[in-house]
Amino acid sequence: MRLPQRKIQQLEYLETRVEGWEENQAAIGVALELATSTKTKTQAARDAYDDYLQKRQDARDARVDWLNAIQAAVGDGRGCIRSIDAFAKNSANPDAVYALASIAPPKDREPLGKPDTPTGLSVELSTDGQAIVRWGGSRQGGTVFTVQRRTTAVGGQTSPWTTLVTVPERTFVDQATPSGVLSVGYRVRAERVGGQSFFSTPASLPLGASGNQQQVAGAIAPVEASGKDAG
Repeated sequence: MRLPQRKIQQLEYLETRVEGWEENQAAIGVALELATSTKTKTQAARDAYDDYLQKRQDARDARVDWLNAIQAAVGDGRGCIRSIDAFAKNSANPDAVYALASIAPPKDREPLGKPDTPTGLSVELSTDGQAIVRWGGSRQGGTVFTVQRRTTAVGGQTSPWTTLVTVPERTFVDQATPSGVLSVGYRVRAERVGGQSFFSTPASLPLGASGNQQQVAGAIAPVEASGKDAG
C-alpha cells in the first residue's frame, strides 16, 4: 500500500512504519540517516497536528465566549435604547434627547401593501370524497385567504365563481364537493388591511366518469379581484 491521499492518513501510515524502517534499514534498503530523519519528522508532524487540534478547539471556545459576550452587551444596549425611547417620548424635546444619545429616533412602521397573489394552487380528492385545496403565499400582516369555487357541467357549461370561505391557513377542505358535474375548480386570493391580491391561477378536479386525480394550476392568466363573488 502506497501513501494515502488524506494528510492525517499519511501521518498514521508513517507512524505505523517508521520504527520498523529504522530498525531494519539495512535489510530493506533504506539509508539509516533517511529512516531516522523520517521518524523524527513524523513525530514533529504528530506534535504539530495535536497542537492544531488544540488550537482549533481553543478557537471554537473563543468564538462561543465572543458570542456570549456580545449577546450580553446587546441585551443591555437594547435596554438602554428602550429607556431612552421612553424618556424621549415624555420629553419636551425628543429630538434633543436622541441627538445627545447619538441614536436615531424610532421610525413609524410603514403599513404593508396588498399581498402577493397565492401560488402553487392544487386540489385533490380525499378518500372521503372531499376536495383538499392547498396553495402557497405569505401570511405576513394578518393575511387571510378567500377561496372561490366553480363547476363545469357534463354538457360543458361553467358556473360563476362563488365564494366559499375566508381562512387564515393555506389549505381548505371542501366538505361539500358538488356531485353530478364534470369537474370542480378553485381559486384563491390573499387579503389584508393593505389590500387584496389578484386571484390565483385556478386548479380543477375532474369528477365522475373522467376520474378523480390531483390537478395543479396551469398557465391560465390570473384575474383581478372584484368584490366577494366574481363571474
